[in-house]
Amino acid sequence: MKIAVFGGSGQTGNHVVRAALEKGYEVKALVRDPAKGDTALTKAYPERLQWVKGDLLDATAVAQTLADCEGFIFAAGPVKGGHPDLPFLAAENVTAAAKQLGVKRFVWLLGAAVMDERDAPDFGRKIIRLIMKLTARHVLESSERAYHHLVNSGLDYTVVRPPILANGPAQGNLTASYQPPKPRGISREDLGRFMVDTLTDDAWRNGSPMVSY
Repeated sequence: MKIAVFGGSGQTGNHVVRAALEKGYEVKALVRDPAKGDTALTKAYPERLQWVKGDLLDATAVAQTLADCEGFIFAAGPVKGGHPDLPFLAAENVTAAAKQLGVKRFVWLLGAAVMDERDAPDFGRKIIRLIMKLTARHVLESSERAYHHLVNSGLDYTVVRPPILANGPAQGNLTASYQPPKPRGISREDLGRFMVDTLTDDAWRNGSPMVSY
């Protein structure tokens, strides 16, 4: 299986790329600077890993990354100093290319502050959303627009919504639901594996789980 990964050189995306390669997949990863790609992975999997230079708003690079792929995983986050509407514009750009190329299945990473109508009530998340509206309003609003675009794209989606991400070691016991996530950090390594596994798992097809331990 060949998949595309967006944000493959980022803190979470690197774990996605690694998990996909360890599962035997071929990976095409879009990165702004291929020199920042994980050189250890490049050496370990030279025939199954391709770094594609470009950014999320570059339609040509996005299409090149998706070409010949059976699915894709979006693990990129907002970039400091980047376009304030990047979450939505990226969703618009990537899904347009996917439709054109016939790539129907994807897993997308957004934050737990983004709400879904299926979510159970949670006062704690309301507080988090209030803080984000005060400190990162543009990111939250763009992420919410991205979410609605993704779930109405006509593609087979799973939007994964973790609370806090951490760089600690994997624990391997993530749970997924519409219940309030526990307010603790999630290992990016666990998240990367979960997203790769979810790509071929129908359990959360056209769903938007929050994940936690």
